[in-house]
Amino acid sequence: GMKSDKLQLVKNQIINSSLVVASIVGSLAYLVSLYRLIENGFHISFLINLIIIASVVVLTIFRHKIDISIKTYLLIGLIIVLSLIDTVNYGLLSSTRIYLVLIPFFSIVALSFRQTIFVFVATLVCFLIIGYLHYKGFFSIPVEYRPDAYVMELYPWVILAVHFVLIAAIMLLVIRKLIAGYSEMISGLEFAVRERTHDLESANEEMKSTNEELYNHREALQTALNDLQNAQNQLIQSEKMASLGILAAGVAHEINNPLNFINGGAIGIENYVHANLREHEQELAPLIEGIHTGVMRAADIVSSLNRYSRFNNIPSAECDVHAIIDNCLVMMHNELKYKAEVRKEYTENSFIFVGNEGKLHQAFLNILVNAAQAIEGKGIITIQTKVTGNNLKIEIIDNGTGIARKDISRLTDPFFTTKDAGKGTGLGLWITLNIVKEHNGQLDFNSKPGKGTQVTVTLPLNTIQKDEQ
Repeated sequence: GMKSDKLQLVKNQIINSSLVVASIVGSLAYLVSLYRLIENGFHISFLINLIIIASVVVLTIFRHKIDISIKTYLLIGLIIVLSLIDTVNYGLLSSTRIYLVLIPFFSIVALSFRQTIFVFVATLVCFLIIGYLHYKGFFSIPVEYRPDAYVMELYPWVILAVHFVLIAAIMLLVIRKLIAGYSEMISGLEFAVRERTHDLESANEEMKSTNEELYNHREALQTALNDLQNAQNQLIQSEKMASLGILAAGVAHEINNPLNFINGGAIGIENYVHANLREHEQELAPLIEGIHTGVMRAADIVSSLNRYSRFNNIPSAECDVHAIIDNCLVMMHNELKYKAEVRKEYTENSFIFVGNEGKLHQAFLNILVNAAQAIEGKGIITIQTKVTGNNLKIEIIDNGTGIARKDISRLTDPFFTTKDAGKGTGLGLWITLNIVKEHNGQLDFNSKPGKGTQVTVTLPLNTIQKDEQ
């Protein structure tokens, strides 16, 4: 509104002032150039220059009645025509080539920055093309204007000085008008800001009183939020486990049937080759062995899914902790195969552990996933188990990026994560801690940034020892 009108007024003043200066100094330059007419005779450039100067004078006389855009376009056009035609006639001896500097000055008033650059570059290219045509002899300077004699005369220096005055005067006017216009705008804005500040201070007082009331309700809302978060977390865990359990059991069941077909087919092919194609048996043996290996690998994955899906709320089953960890590694095979070497150092002591197999799968899977994600490039994950007294200790050690000291105490907080947005919910270790607590166990972290992390799960054992096999 007001700001836009003021800016338009400043632009109009710039163009009008520039037209007045161009008319006066341009006419003066033309009168000086008539000296060349007396000395060397008539040339077509005198007529062209007269038409252009007359056009600028007419434009100046009617400047208050013509739209700013039209004035700007006409002025740019006249400058381009004057500069290029004089360059065609006199090549580098043309003193009007200095006007090319004015093109971006006037263009930016009515055109966008990109359009201004385009107009300037296009004119410059035309100027260079004309120069090249002079170089090739297509255009030539009139024979009477010899460069060596030209620089020894007073006239070229006078006309050049006049052109410099014109350029400098227009540039000074443009900058002066801009500064004056923007100074007025800034003063107006300062007044508006003062008024707005007063309004804001009044509004701020009202907000302070409202804020005090809101602060009184904060503690109650915080408590309610914590309760809601806990309920939501429990729901997320329950729903996730239930859905994963159903999905895993269904997938495992569906995959078993085609696995049986593949296995049966492979055995049939093996028997047929043995009976009828014995000469090819040795060559086909590795291929058939590969099919058997693939079937066994797929069967292991199905078995892991089945174990992961055994989820119930009563920890009552006898669990093979080593098998649970192995199953987790089977499920993570794709993530680990190019990233980490897994070293297993399992205890040889026999032990019995009673717990919930599905939940333990989830707990160890969360720890192993974090260990894998902490490794940049290629690393090592070491899994150690040992029986100490009536406890089983499981240590999962990685040589990844490690955890900052300030973050270790917050690792099991709900929604705390050091991963990028969208890469982690911050619930994995919180769920793991709850599962370990359900089994009356303990979860400990030890980490050095840049060196790696050690996660220790301590679980209480059943006092009855398993009989040696």
